[in-house]
Amino acid sequence: MKSLSDLLAGLRASGKQTAVRPIGADFAANRLNLVQADVHDGRWRLRAAASVRYPMPRADLFAAPKQLARFVDAALRSAPFQGRRVVSALPPADVRILPLTVHVAAGQPEAQAVARAAAEQLGNGAADHVLDYYQVRGADADGTERQVLVAAALKPRVLDYLATLEAARPEPLALDIGPTAIGRLLGTMHGNEVGQSVALLNFGAARSYLTVIWGRRLMLDREIDFGEDRLARSLAAALDLPADTATHLLREHGIGGRANAHDELGRAIREILHADCRALADELAHTQVYVASRTRGSSISRVYLNGSLARYPDIHARIGELIDVPVHLLNPLGAFEHELPDARAAELATPVALAAGLALRGGQHG
Repeated sequence: MKSLSDLLAGLRASGKQTAVRPIGADFAANRLNLVQADVHDGRWRLRAAASVRYPMPRADLFAAPKQLARFVDAALRSAPFQGRRVVSALPPADVRILPLTVHVAAGQPEAQAVARAAAEQLGNGAADHVLDYYQVRGADADGTERQVLVAAALKPRVLDYLATLEAARPEPLALDIGPTAIGRLLGTMHGNEVGQSVALLNFGAARSYLTVIWGRRLMLDREIDFGEDRLARSLAAALDLPADTATHLLREHGIGGRANAHDELGRAIREILHADCRALADELAHTQVYVASRTRGSSISRVYLNGSLARYPDIHARIGELIDVPVHLLNPLGAFEHELPDARAAELATPVALAAGLALRGGQHG
């Protein structure tokens, strides 16, 4: 098994050294999201940000190197980015996140103990994977025990992604772990709240991801069986509608927040989706218990929402009803000083969260 740092060592050695910080580059499902920032007087200041829709499906664009390079060039020209060095992350589907408890013997390197524990978890295919890991914060860890999140990706997938970056003609400085980038973003936004836990619900089409930080350190990242597709299926089955019509209704009316209490369709949607929302509430309740067990009683102080469902009307009110914790829409640009017009900042807020966390790599939060 190799580490991501081993694979990228040659690229770093051959790259030009410059004071310009790298660009966080997130090749998301439908858009390329880019963020670059500088540090001035100990504070992060946004240099440039962009979110540009692909001209064709991502797989087709990745298979057409010349078109990909032209697209990336145009995206970099769309805002005042400087340089071409990037920090990126593999697509979530290509990475397995393994939460592991690792026992480190006296005199044993931590990385060696993590590699051994990961190999036991992955079984016979362990040698075919590239590994990276992140130590999880916990109040009760002693000197020999570590709670870690291991990111495991098949080596061909990693090499294919690096080849794609090379074809797009940026200079890859590092491949990061998506959850650690999100944790870094939340840690930057709440760096002074050392004893507090903050959670992010990042909604996807098929599944969603729950990330929790405690103070400035990542504590938990896991996948949840909850997403726009599931809600649309439930609504379509109950009302005998095509799936796209159900999705359109959800995007227009939300999932039944307080604002829909006197609206007939809103009340119907709320009732139909009650079981799905209850399942999400149970997941969040279990997470609260886990956080309390790892932090000697600390609870999640707030929840941020991001991703597809974050665009639904009154989504924060409905999620807030489920968990009785303050719920806010994530604004990743809140980690930076910037002078973007309000409309442009609002347009960028949902798509650039991961790119913002990638752009923060190497700062005071990791």
